[in-house]
Amino acid sequence: MKDVVIIGAGIASVTAAEAIRDHGFEGTITIIGEEDRLPYQRPPLSKSYLISKETSSPALIRPEKFFLDKMISLKRGLKAIEVDRLSKKVVIDNGEILSYDALIFATGARPRTLQLSEPTPQNVFYLRNVEDANSLRNAIFNSQCNKVVILGAGVIGLEVASSFNAQGKQVTVIEANKRPMSRVASPATTNFIADKMAKAGVSFCFNVFFQSFQYEGSKVSAVNLSDGTTQQADIVVVGIGAIPNTDLAQVAELECDGGILVDNNMRTSDPNIYAIGDCSKVVNSFSNSSSAIRIETIHNAMTTAKAAAAHICGKPTPPQVAPRFWSDLEGLKVQSVGISDGYDRIYRNPNDDDNVREFWLFSKDRMIAAETINLPTKQSKLASAVTKRI
Repeated sequence: MKDVVIIGAGIASVTAAEAIRDHGFEGTITIIGEEDRLPYQRPPLSKSYLISKETSSPALIRPEKFFLDKMISLKRGLKAIEVDRLSKKVVIDNGEILSYDALIFATGARPRTLQLSEPTPQNVFYLRNVEDANSLRNAIFNSQCNKVVILGAGVIGLEVASSFNAQGKQVTVIEANKRPMSRVASPATTNFIADKMAKAGVSFCFNVFFQSFQYEGSKVSAVNLSDGTTQQADIVVVGIGAIPNTDLAQVAELECDGGILVDNNMRTSDPNIYAIGDCSKVVNSFSNSSSAIRIETIHNAMTTAKAAAAHICGKPTPPQVAPRFWSDLEGLKVQSVGISDGYDRIYRNPNDDDNVREFWLFSKDRMIAAETINLPTKQSKLASAVTKRI
């Protein structure tokens, strides 16, 4: 094993590269990143970075010196365009060809977009990278921007809603489901969050769908909804989910199904190729399902990266741990551990503080997940109580 190539330059790829080197690997490690900048932290883009006038660039995952010291080659502003599995080579869009003994896909996911008959209007935004965040930040501090419509009440949608609301904007969140964050947490937690955000000034429209836009010139002026109502908008932010970046893997004929399918070592259908983070799909022992699932969290990106690194270096693969999630919404620190699908009972651990919640989710006699609000030190303790199900 001489050469490791990693496609993608986010937290998963940096974690994998660091772990591989720390396992004693002495060969070459190359990261290929499409953005012409050092890998940076993405979670703040929808929160603190979005509302900070002073911060000119996002926080780095690691400084440049880290890559030099670890002898990790970082190819920035370049894109992998072909993987030749037979010769074990990666072709980059600048014409360079890299050989690999082990290849890691850490290609992440991209925002799901609206299906429009016309190009995306200039005041309709998606949020995935720092350029998107900078565009949104210009809007958030624009005195002409007052009415903000957010399509989607997932994590990103609510974080952006919280950020705009904190700047005194009139925020309306449109959600097709009957509650926010339905894929992330139980009704006990999400309804509490929605109530707190509503009291802080955020308006919600549940059980309605986006139908079309109204325009004034080249800009959207209003959003038409499935219930016949219309929401006026100075800007629209779309957060309706993410699509894993599997195009290159599919062309390379790796097994994919809503993500790159991998085993518990994060190895794909090609034993020399791995997939980690948001683009990967694996059977999770903490899930109620025996089918592979995809998890879009920083915690998952790091744990899957460490699993792949260990296997590449011939080390024991770390056992799966209960997935973790966290977010900050209107002064609420929201956290969860485990996977809540298939619960049949919720227990609320009492607390005298009305801004604090702690819910334990059970399937029969097993605690399968726990959700907390404003209890930042409890997540690690609760993780030990959450049991595997497969």
